[in-house]
Amino acid sequence: MTHELNPVSLTHEDVPHERREPREHREGRGDRFRPQRHARHGGEEGGEGSGAPEMNAEELSATSQRLTEELLTKMGFEPKVSVRVEGNRVDVTVEVDRDDDLLNGRQGETRQSLQHLLNRFLNKGDGSRYHLQLEVNDFWQQREVELEALARKLADEAITTNSEVVSDYLNSQERRILHVTLKEDSRVRTFSLGTGMVKRVAVAPASFPERSEDEPAS
Repeated sequence: MTHELNPVSLTHEDVPHERREPREHREGRGDRFRPQRHARHGGEEGGEGSGAPEMNAEELSATSQRLTEELLTKMGFEPKVSVRVEGNRVDVTVEVDRDDDLLNGRQGETRQSLQHLLNRFLNKGDGSRYHLQLEVNDFWQQREVELEALARKLADEAITTNSEVVSDYLNSQERRILHVTLKEDSRVRTFSLGTGMVKRVAVAPASFPERSEDEPAS
């Protein structure tokens, strides 16, 4: 049976390219990294320019739970959904008994796509008044621990080799964990490389000279 999920029209993201972003657009402490409101999670910020109607905490919680349950049920899952609301932020935790890897993806890319869909549904497809953060069977909590360890490993490697080291491609939430983890490490600076939603994080010694735009990553 085919189920239709068409509350909004989505825009397909372009496939990211390898070329470097202009220096003024990089993320991170080494350039113009600006902490977002939610240091641990990142993602879409709430804004008053959204087309979504104003909801109180009870309405926001109920709507978020309904949208999540409907989406995952139509995907063939039997989710147990719990919701916590703080201002315009909604933390949605989903528990499933099987196949949680299908909802998360190998590196969380599926979970982030589902989160993007739910945010579009919640905000009526326009703006970002509300930010919904999706967690599936504690995947993101575990991923945060892995990324914090990766950040420290890259920093140690950069200092040991006195060179710039680069992570694999990461989404915005994953990159933010690396930036935040190393924010107070005065030995190194961090910035992002690439364009689009998926980029790499570079970690370099604080005294390491800035390389030109046309030089390849280390």
